[in-house]
Amino acid sequence: MILRPRLEDLKIIGFYLGKIILGLAFTMVIPLLTGLCFKEFNPTLDFLISIEVSVLLGLLLLKICHTEKDLSWMQGMIVVSLSWVVAMVLGAIPLYLSGHWKSFLDANFDAMSGFATTGLALVQDLDHLSYTHNLWRHLIMFLGGQGIVVIALSFFVRGFSGAFKMYVGEARDERILPNVIHTSRFIWLVSIVYLILGTLALGITGIFNGMQPVNSFFHGACVFMAAFDTGGFSPQSQSILYYHSMIYEVITIIIRNIPEY
Repeated sequence: MILRPRLEDLKIIGFYLGKIILGLAFTMVIPLLTGLCFKEFNPTLDFLISIEVSVLLGLLLLKICHTEKDLSWMQGMIVVSLSWVVAMVLGAIPLYLSGHWKSFLDANFDAMSGFATTGLALVQDLDHLSYTHNLWRHLIMFLGGQGIVVIALSFFVRGFSGAFKMYVGEARDERILPNVIHTSRFIWLVSIVYLILGTLALGITGIFNGMQPVNSFFHGACVFMAAFDTGGFSPQSQSILYYHSMIYEVITIIIRNIPEY
């Protein structure tokens, strides 16, 4: 199948890949709304363009490759592999448009670094990066830590056809609930609860350290997403040193040691 893919194989792979792309486009709405809240109109436009590109590509694949057939094990692994590459390219578009990356290749490097939770960065002038793009840097790390396929299974796969093969294709085998779609949604529910609690803890600590409330909770959310998934991103170039707080560091260490699903 890998050496001699049939047209039918390509259609099945393209159809499920389209669903994953739509899931990624859905997550870009979060930084877009953040840009509107902070009145960062140019960054908001960057994400509007990125969402349009992602939605058009996703819908195009769903239309051209529409099929009712189930994934095979090999097709499931290929879909997952391609989803990480596509997520890197689409996730890099708003980063590159910000002007804080010297080339699109650099933006791709940071996007994959985020999704893979390695934390290596090529961003320029991080301390003056917009709230909108900074949130996206950390959000892709949060998404990558839970799994790109988990996003699609949680929000865009209504039936059970092919779901388990995509889930296993991302090197997962845990099934907390009877089926993988419910398991994926449960993983996100737990992760979001942790996110809220961690952001509150770090945000309140930041306020006591003299940070403005909005800025404090924004930093709290970003630091939590990086720490929870063992990534190395930070909202400031000084990383955790920026906060000059032992309590802040202790909370971050606790967050890092929270067991993940």
